[in-house]
Amino acid sequence: MIIGPNGTGKSTIACAIAIGLGFPTKVLGRATKLSAYCKNDSNEETWIEIELKGHPGEKNLVVRRYLSRDSDKSKFELDGEEVRSQDVIDKMQELQVQVANLCTFLPQDRVAAFAMMSAAERLRETQRAAGHRNLNAWHDVLIKEGKTFKNVQSEFERIAEKLKRVETKQAETEKEVRAFEQREKLEKEKQVIDVLIAFAEYNDTFDKFQQAKQFKTVLTNEIAELELRYKPFKDSKQALEMIVDACRQEQSRAEKSSSRALKDAELKKSSLAKADNDRDEINQQLQMVKRDAREHKENLAKGKEQISKFEALVANEPAEIKTAEIDRQMNGKLLQRNDVKQSAQEARHEYERIVHRADQIKRSTDEDKQRLVRAQAASGVRDEQCKRFDTATWSAVCWLREHRDRFRGKVYEPARLNVFIKKEWNGRRIDNDQDLINMIEGPIPMGSFSTFLFEHQEDYDLMFKLVHDDAERQQSGSGIRFSGAVVDPNWRLSEMQRSLQPDQLARLGFDAMAIDFLDGPEAVLCWLADTNNLAKIPVQVNRRALDLPEIDKLRFLQRYYDRDGSYSVKYSNYGNRYAQQDYRALQKAKILNSSVDPGIVEQLQRRVQQNEQQRVQLKEEYDAKKQEERDLLAQAEQLEHEHAELRQQKDDMSKARKQWLKAVSRLDQLRKSYEKLKAKPSAAERRTQLNNQLRKIMEKRVRYALEYKDLVMRASDFIEASIKVNLQALQAENDKRAMDVMVLERDEEIEGKRGELKEADARAKELLKHGRELKANAEQLVAVLDPELRARAMTRRDEDLPMNQLQDELADIETNLECMQAVSPAVLEAFNKRKKEIAEMKEKFNDAESRLNESKELIDATEKRWLPKLERLVAEVSEKFSSYFDTLGLLGEVRLAKDNDYEKWGIGIWVRFRDPKDKSGDVELHELSGHRQSGGVSPQAARSMYVSNGPLTLPHLQERALTTVTYLLALAELARAPFALVDEINQGMDQRAERNMHKMLVETTCTHDVGQYFLLTPKLLPDLVYHPKMKVLVINVSPWIPGNLSLEKILARKRKLLKAAAKA
Repeated sequence: MIIGPNGTGKSTIACAIAIGLGFPTKVLGRATKLSAYCKNDSNEETWIEIELKGHPGEKNLVVRRYLSRDSDKSKFELDGEEVRSQDVIDKMQELQVQVANLCTFLPQDRVAAFAMMSAAERLRETQRAAGHRNLNAWHDVLIKEGKTFKNVQSEFERIAEKLKRVETKQAETEKEVRAFEQREKLEKEKQVIDVLIAFAEYNDTFDKFQQAKQFKTVLTNEIAELELRYKPFKDSKQALEMIVDACRQEQSRAEKSSSRALKDAELKKSSLAKADNDRDEINQQLQMVKRDAREHKENLAKGKEQISKFEALVANEPAEIKTAEIDRQMNGKLLQRNDVKQSAQEARHEYERIVHRADQIKRSTDEDKQRLVRAQAASGVRDEQCKRFDTATWSAVCWLREHRDRFRGKVYEPARLNVFIKKEWNGRRIDNDQDLINMIEGPIPMGSFSTFLFEHQEDYDLMFKLVHDDAERQQSGSGIRFSGAVVDPNWRLSEMQRSLQPDQLARLGFDAMAIDFLDGPEAVLCWLADTNNLAKIPVQVNRRALDLPEIDKLRFLQRYYDRDGSYSVKYSNYGNRYAQQDYRALQKAKILNSSVDPGIVEQLQRRVQQNEQQRVQLKEEYDAKKQEERDLLAQAEQLEHEHAELRQQKDDMSKARKQWLKAVSRLDQLRKSYEKLKAKPSAAERRTQLNNQLRKIMEKRVRYALEYKDLVMRASDFIEASIKVNLQALQAENDKRAMDVMVLERDEEIEGKRGELKEADARAKELLKHGRELKANAEQLVAVLDPELRARAMTRRDEDLPMNQLQDELADIETNLECMQAVSPAVLEAFNKRKKEIAEMKEKFNDAESRLNESKELIDATEKRWLPKLERLVAEVSEKFSSYFDTLGLLGEVRLAKDNDYEKWGIGIWVRFRDPKDKSGDVELHELSGHRQSGGVSPQAARSMYVSNGPLTLPHLQERALTTVTYLLALAELARAPFALVDEINQGMDQRAERNMHKMLVETTCTHDVGQYFLLTPKLLPDLVYHPKMKVLVINVSPWIPGNLSLEKILARKRKLLKAAAKA
C-alpha cells in the first residue's frame, strides 16, 4: 500500500513501473512523450531501475531504463547489460507482465477508461489477465475463422444459387436450340430458292428488254416520216415571221425619227420664247434710259448750286488758335485717371480673390462639419446608451461636464464613452468584424467601462466629496454615484509589458494582444490594459489552427481568444499542477459595437476652427480692399470730370476753325461728285446701243420661228409613214397566227410520237439496268452460299423451273418459318457458353464446400477447447464478484454475452444498487456500462442522485468505483500476471463502502495464490484491517530529510502515547 497526500508522487511510482518495464506511455493516460516524465530542472540523465523477483532458485531480474529531458529516446539494461527495447518487451511477455491491461494495471487517469470499456473489450482484457494462457489466441482464431466461415458460406450460397439458376436457364434453352437447328435447315433451303427466283426474274427482265428495244425502232421511223410530211407548213410560218419583223423595224425607225423631230421642235420653241424675253427686257431698259436722263440733268443743277454755296463759306477762313497747353493738361488728367482706374482694378481683383478663397474655405468647412457630424454619430450613440442603461454614470458624466474647470488635472470620462475599436489593423478594416469586437469586449467587465479616471488624487477626492457630500448634493443633484481610480499621467502604452512577442504570437496561431485593437485616450487604455490584463490576452483575427501543445507549456498564459470563443486555463495547486480548461462561447458586445475614431474627430474640429479663423481674417481683408476700391473709383471720377471740363474749354476755343475745315472738306467732296456725274455717258448713246441689241434679237426670233415650222412638218411625215408600216405588220401577224395554229397541230402529233419514243427508251434503259441488278444480285446470292448449297442451286437452275413453281416452293418454306418461333443465333452461342460456365461453377462449388467444411471443423475444434475454459473462468469471476457484492449488501454477477459473431462476445457486469428507502420487491439486475451507472436504482432515487444542470454527485461515482474494484478483486486470485496495481480507486466512496472494500482487498490479496498487489491512495480511514504480509509505504514531499531523524524514536514515542491513552 502506497499512501500520501495529493501531489507527493504516488502516481509517479505507477508511471515508473509502466515506463521502466518498456510499456508505451499511452497506458498511463497522461503525457505521450517520454521527456515529459523527467523533472523540469533535470539536466542529467534520468533512469528508472526495477528489480523483479525470480522463481525460487533463480536470481532476480533487474531492468533499468535511461531517459532524457531533451528527447524521447531511451535505452535499456537487463542485469547491467544494454539490450534492445524489443528484448525487454519479449522478456515481459515471457513473465506475463500485463501493464497495458486495465484488469491488472489501473492507473489513476485510466479509471474512467475502464468504466467506459465495452463488454467485448472487457472480455479480451479478462482473457489476457486470467484463465488459460491461450484463451485470447483461441478467441482470435475463432474471430478470424468466423469471418472466414461467413465469407466462404456467403460465397458457397452465392455459387449454389447461381449454379441452380444457370442450370435452369440451360434446360429452358435446350428446346430453343433444337428449334434453331430445324429453322436453320429451312432457311438454307430458302436461300437456294431465292437464288433460283433471282435468276428467273433476270431471264424475264431480259425478254422484256428485247421487246422494248424493237418498239423503240418502230417509233423512230414514224417520227421521221411525219417531219418530212409537215416541212412546207414550217417554211411558210418562217416567211411570215420575217415579213412581220421587217415591218416592225421600219415602224420603229419612223417612230424614232418623228420623236427626234418633235424634240428638236421643242428646243426651237424654247429658243423662240427666250428671244421674246430678251426683247421685253430691252424695251424696259429703254424706258429706264429716259428716266435716268431726266434725273441726271436735275442732279447736275443741284450739285452746281451746293458747290457755289460752300465756295462762299470757304472764302472767309478764320485765324488758327493754339491749344497745346490745354492738350497737355488734358493728357495729364487722362494719365492720372488711367493710373487710378488701374489701381482700382487691382483692388477689385484682390478682393475677388479674397471672395473666391473665402468660398473655398466655406465649402471645406461645410464638408468637415458634415464629416464631423458623421464621426460623432457613434459617440452620440454611446451617450444615449449610457443615459439609458447606466443612469448613475450618466448623471456623474453630466455633472463633470458642467464642473470640469474645478479640477486641477485632467479627468477622463468612463471608457464606455471614449474607447472605441480601431478602424483598421495591419491594413484590414476591423470596426465591422463583429466576432473580433465580441472578443475584445469579453475580458473587460462592465465596471471598468463605467470608471472615471483622475490624474491627481485630490481631484478624485474633490469629485467624491462634491457628488456625495450632503452640503454639495443640493447643488449637484441627489443620487449621483460613480466609481473612480487614479492613473499615472506618464503612463505609456508602448512601455507596458506584454506576455508574448509578435513572433511568439504568430507561432502559436494568434495575431495580437487584446489592447492592440482599442483606440482612445492613452491613459484610459493603459488603465484598462493594467486592470484587465489586456496586454496579456492574445487574440486571433485570422482563423487558423492553434498550436495547443505549445500553449499548454506556457503556464503564464491563463486566457486567450480565437474565432470560436474564449478559453480560461487554471492549474491545480497539487501534484503535477494539471491544467483545467474552461471554454465559453463569445458573448455579443454591448459597449464596443458603435465605433468612432477620436483622432479624426479632433482633427476635424481643429480644421473647422482654423477655417473659421481664416474666414474672419479674410472678411477684414475684403472690407479693406472694397473701401480702397471705392476711394480709387471716386478719385478716378473726379479726374474724369476735370478732363471733361478741359475738353469743353478746348472745343469752345476751336469751334469756328473746325466748322471752316469741315466746309473745306465738304466742298472737295461735292466737286468730285459733280465731275463724276458729268463724266457719266449721255442718254442718246445708251438708246442707240439698246436699239441695236433689239434689232438683233428680232432677227434671231424670225429665224427660230421658221426652223420650228420645218421641224413640225417633218415630224408629221414620219408619223404618217409609221402608221402605214404598222398596218402592213398587223396584216402579216394575222396570217402568221393562222399558220401557227396549223403548225402547232402537226408539232403536237410529232411530239406525241417523240414522247412515246422517250418512254420506250426509258423503259428499255430501266429494264437493262434492272436486269443487270438482278443478275448481280443473283450472282451475289450464289457467292454467299456455302459450296454445298451453291452446287445444289446450280443443279436446280439447269432444270429451268417456271417462276410460279419456284414461288410456290418459297411460299411453303416461308409458311413453315412463320409457324416456327424465331430464335436468335446468340441463343446457341449462349447455350455453349453457359455449358462451359456450368462446368467451371461446379468446380468452384466443390472447392467452396470443401473450404466451408474445413473452416467449420476448425471452429468446432477451437470452440471445444476455448468455450469450456472461458465459461469456467467467467463462472469463477462471477462467483467471486457476487460474493463481494453480497458482502457490501448489493447484488451483482458477471455474465458471458454470446453472439453469432465471435468478435461481439463480451463480459457483462449486471448489478443492482438498492436504495435503502426503496421497499419494492424488484430485484431485477441491470447491466452496467459506461453510459449507465445507476443500475437498479428506482426512478425517484436516481433523480435524487443528480443535481439540476450539474455534474453527478457522490453516489453515482461510488457505483463506478465499487464495480471497478470489485471486478478487479474477482480477477485477483485468477490472474496470471505477477503483479497488479490500482491507483486511487477508493476516491468518492462513503466510509462504509471504503472500509468493506479495503477489508475484501486485504483478505483477497494477502494469500499465497495471489500475486503482488499495489494499492495507491491519498487517504485512509482509521482502524482499517491490515495483514502482516502488507507493506505500507508513506510518501511525503520535503526539501530534505534531517540527518538525525530516528524513526525508532518516533515509533517509541507514539506507542507510549497510545498506552497512556489506553490506561486512561
